[in-house]
Amino acid sequence: MTGDRNERALVTEWREILAVHARTACEIDRELHQFGLGASDFEVLDVLADGDPQDGGCSFRVQELADRVHLSQSALSRLVARLEKEGLVGRDICSEDRRGVRVALTPEGWERYEKARPGHLAVLERMLPKGANPLTGTGLT
Repeated sequence: MTGDRNERALVTEWREILAVHARTACEIDRELHQFGLGASDFEVLDVLADGDPQDGGCSFRVQELADRVHLSQSALSRLVARLEKEGLVGRDICSEDRRGVRVALTPEGWERYEKARPGHLAVLERMLPKGANPLTGTGLT
């Protein structure tokens, strides 16, 4: 019976984490809609904006980007193509490996990211209050 109770507690904890994620993702999507972005769009822009200048600036190989965002390789490729079409990112051949492609923010991408960023952070602050722990469920709404 003890194992059964632990299993139920574990499943309950998992469902609470999923619920917090779902509510937060919905709020982020609502906030970013006014900027013509969704949560995945912003995640890609955020990763690109947070690039290390010592590692080639704010550009990443598509594979490096895939390792940092929560999308499949094919979904990321479609997203990057759409962001490029909107003028928010640019793609270039990697200088270090002509088979690879690097993705970087354009000036328009930087501008849109900077406009959307405060609202994104406000949602995170509201939905993930300080001291909240999604792994224990403490402090979450």
